[in-house]
Formats: sequence, C-alpha cells, structure tokens
Amino acid sequence: MEELNRSSNQLGAGVIALLALWVAAPGQAAPFDEKLKAPRVATSQALRTKLEAHFATFQRKQQDPDPAAFIRDRVAYRQWSDLEFAVQLAMDERTPLKGLDAFGIVARADGTYRVDLREFPQWEPLDSKLHRLSNPEILESYLPALEARGFRDEDLAALRSYVATHDPRVDLHTQGRELVDTFAKRLQAQRQNGQPLNLQEVLAYRYQKSSLRTEAERRWAVGLMDALDAQRQRILLSFLDEFQSEIVFGVSNDDLADTLAQEAQPIVSGEYVQILTTEEAQLRRDMERRTEKLTGGEQR
Repeated sequence: MEELNRSSNQLGAGVIALLALWVAAPGQAAPFDEKLKAPRVATSQALRTKLEAHFATFQRKQQDPDPAAFIRDRVAYRQWSDLEFAVQLAMDERTPLKGLDAFGIVARADGTYRVDLREFPQWEPLDSKLHRLSNPEILESYLPALEARGFRDEDLAALRSYVATHDPRVDLHTQGRELVDTFAKRLQAQRQNGQPLNLQEVLAYRYQKSSLRTEAERRWAVGLMDALDAQRQRILLSFLDEFQSEIVFGVSNDDLADTLAQEAQPIVSGEYVQILTTEEAQLRRDMERRTEKLTGGEQR
C-alpha cells in the first residue's frame, strides 16, 4: 500500500507540474503563415498518386520491428496528415472521387465515402488508434482486458501516469493560441483597410490548425508507446486491432465559401478570445477531474 500511495502522490504532483508549466510557458511559437497553403487535389488521378506514395511508405514502415515506426517519422506522418486533409477538402469542394476502390475509398448511395479500416489500415495510423486512450474513462474501461492479456500492475500504473500527465490538448491550446492571435491581427487589419475576406487565407488557417492538432496527437501517441516495454506495446496493439471500425467521409451540404466565412467570423470580431478562455477553463477542470480519477485508480 505504501508503494501505491507513493505512486498516487507522484501522479498528482505530475499533473500539478503540468498545469504550472502550461500557465508559465507559451509553448512553441506557431504563428499564422500566409505562405503555407492548404494541400488539395483537383482530380481522382492526383489523389491516386498521393495515395500510392502513402501506401508504399506505410507498408515499408510496417516491416519495421518498432510498431510506432510510422508515427515516429515526422515527415512520413506529415505527408499522411496532408493527404487526409486533402481528401476531406476534395469532398468539401464536391470533387468526384472515382476509381479509388483499390485504396479503400468506396462511394455510397448517400454521397458519402466509406473506408474499411480492417482491410485498409493505411487510413488509421497508430496515433488514431491510441488517441481513444487519452480519455480516462475509456482507458479505465480497457484496463481489465489489458490485465487479462498480460499487463502487470506497473504497466497499468504507467498508462495511468502517462495519461494523467500528458494531454495533447495542452500542446494544441498553447500553439493554437499563437496561431489564432496572429491570424486575427491579420484579418482585422485587412478589414480596417477595407479589404474583403480572403477565403484562401481562411482555408490556410484551417489547414494550419489541423496540422497542429495532428502533430500534437502524433507526439502524444509516441510518448505513450515509449511508456511501455515492447511486449506490452504488442499486447496493446493486438487489443486495439480487435475493434471493428470504419471511416465515413461525409460530403458537406453547405457551400465551402460560406463555411469558411462562418469560421472566420468570430476571429474577425474578436469573439474567439472569450471562446478560448472558456475552453481553457474547461480543460483545467477536465485535468483536475482526470487527476482525481486516475489517482483513485492507482489506489485500487
């Protein structure tokens, strides 16, 4: 019991330290870059070329004994996240995607597209599978199954500790604040000068925000894998592979230009400041509750 209490105290201290660091440090600067354009594909053939490159890279990384090889490769992962963004953008722009069944993209009668992840795991890199564990309640629900498969007490404690002291939303919040602040200054200056809203820049902002999110989740997933030994990594991945899953890409009914204008509205008006303040307060409350739940789990 003494060891468990010590572990619980360390866990709580870890979260307090994380909160202090979050308040004190602005995080890595991520200002808006008007030169960094959103990736797009104009035709199915252009998408096919990008898919072929991703599938080849993914297959090569699958041969590596390290199950996290793909997400450790920042360049390969960025190419993937850009591809995923381009696919959704093509759908938002209502670009017909035909002849891509060999890559898992199957058109459905309702206009959406389905990908079977068990048959085409290239669409679900490891970070996507692991991300569900960032929710403490989901993590706790999985622990008995992981224990039955070979996780030891110290392995369960390692998972709880990592999730309690690492949250991809913290990275995203600090870097995302820099991004939105600099973009807001640009939009507001343009409005004062009588310039119309540049929708291509709004799209670039959407892309850069998406890139920050996926990179934060990639780093979080790599850290989680590093918290476990090789055998426990294999057990965890085998367990997650048991879940039936698919991706459905929806085609928006709204005009992309109208959607981008709506996304920009709170940034131009300055309303985003209050939105982010509210989100920060909610994140703090979530982390406090996470500490209580996970330290309680350590004591059981």
